Amino acid sequence: MEKDRKKYILGCDIGNGYAYISVLLSPDSDPLPMFPAGYNLNSMGMPTTAYITPPDGSKIEVFNGRPAIKRYARTPEKFVHAVKTRLKENTIQVEGILEPVSTEKIYAAIARDLIALANEERKNKGESPIYEIVFAFPASISDDIALLNRMQKSIEDIQFGNQKVKVAGRLPEPAAVAIDYLYYMQHLAEESIRLKEDHFTVLVYDLGHGTFDTAVVTARSKGKPYQVHSKNGLPDVGGKDFDTILYKEICRILQEQYQYVPKNAKEKEDIRLIAIEMKHALSKNDTDIQEIQLPNGGYAEVEITRKQFEKWSSYLMNQTLELVENVLNDAQAQKIKINAVVLSGGASQMPMVKNGLEKLLEDEAIPIHVYRTSESVSYGTARYAYGLQQKSEPQPQPKPKEDEKEDTTSEKKKENPTNEPKSNTILEQFTDWYYGIWVPSKENIAGCVQFMVKSGEKLPAVSKTISLISAERLNIKVYRKKVVKEAITEVEQCDSIIWLPFDVPPNSKCTIKLVVQEDYNVQVICTTNSGLVIEKSTADKWK
Repeated sequence: MEKDRKKYILGCDIGNGYAYISVLLSPDSDPLPMFPAGYNLNSMGMPTTAYITPPDGSKIEVFNGRPAIKRYARTPEKFVHAVKTRLKENTIQVEGILEPVSTEKIYAAIARDLIALANEERKNKGESPIYEIVFAFPASISDDIALLNRMQKSIEDIQFGNQKVKVAGRLPEPAAVAIDYLYYMQHLAEESIRLKEDHFTVLVYDLGHGTFDTAVVTARSKGKPYQVHSKNGLPDVGGKDFDTILYKEICRILQEQYQYVPKNAKEKEDIRLIAIEMKHALSKNDTDIQEIQLPNGGYAEVEITRKQFEKWSSYLMNQTLELVENVLNDAQAQKIKINAVVLSGGASQMPMVKNGLEKLLEDEAIPIHVYRTSESVSYGTARYAYGLQQKSEPQPQPKPKEDEKEDTTSEKKKENPTNEPKSNTILEQFTDWYYGIWVPSKENIAGCVQFMVKSGEKLPAVSKTISLISAERLNIKVYRKKVVKEAITEVEQCDSIIWLPFDVPPNSKCTIKLVVQEDYNVQVICTTNSGLVIEKSTADKWK
């Protein structure tokens, strides 16, 4: 099967607790997990806790035959957990390490070891390595173009020998879950439960280790791309926050009943792991009892009920339900019918999740399904990657007739291919913002923003052109806004994205076009009256 295709792209879920990687070889099958059999990773994925190696932290270990969290269990003060939730910090000070450690380098180390595992599996099967990936990201950071580009750059800085990793695309995690679920239910599920409707819309409830995400996605008739109508998320609510609640309660009981307070990183880490074990146990049982060894050689017995746990963590649960309710209201306003709710992410298996959703949806009669909580994000990105493979592979072109051959003597410039970008064949996404550029104003000395791309336009969204006259230097200032009442709005009411300088002759008449890409980068295309075309983007490395 592999010989029939020249190129493959890996689908990566670089998670906060675990990471998963897969590849789709045929559109008529499920993606294949890419973990060597001996590591027993297929059920959960690769643990992503990173160990920062002293003294300078230049070596970062995640997985090398065994998870770093097990190899270095005696020195947990040098662990970094859930780094994806800390990327905005830029650096992290780790105990015993001389200099702060770059969060991007930690994130890249996770991606490095994940890709290495996949290619170890490829080698075991006698297949060539793959160095091109699609990665998924939390929906809560979809609007942070700079952070998404930093994440992508950190991955593309990874090298295996002389081979660099290439990022072919990226997409929100709940959209990836929806792609996997909907394709499976349309094409691969048993006939008795297979989807027959031409339109079937799901709301994804994705509670992972570090973040909560949701999205509304529609499957249309077979062969048409899925559509993402909306997406949102909570960057500070995830399974680890539920772990923290149990951790604090265990510590409280130990102090009150046994006069024991964990004093060092090893003792704290041991209790953190017990809290995680207790959370998993309370998903199956009404009560859990953990025996904890004390430094004096004795044992403490800690008992917590599911009812207690759910009461303590209700404020977290309610935040996710409020966001789901907002998304449901938005869908209703757009006259979109939700046919099912799909639960993904390890923490979504807590009974309080399904119970809370059932109560929220009791008047709607919407079914709730738990679906592939570990692998669905990776499988969805692999299927999305397959769509990119189809788009990027050269298609045979008919030979031109004699009178249609290109005139190589003409000075006429070729049309820039970026002006008419093609969409991914698997998924359609739409703009969440209005986009425009700064223009001078007689009424406002600070200027105004003229919007060129509307919210709700299909990505990649290409604007109409507007004309400007350059001064000594042409600076295009790109802005965005969620809700727009007027096509021209005061600049103070808009969010600045980036300022891009264009080197064009003074007093040149220029036409400006915006393109909002599928990865949410915004491209500015400047064409002068002399035919010079200059393109710049938020993806460029401008300072």
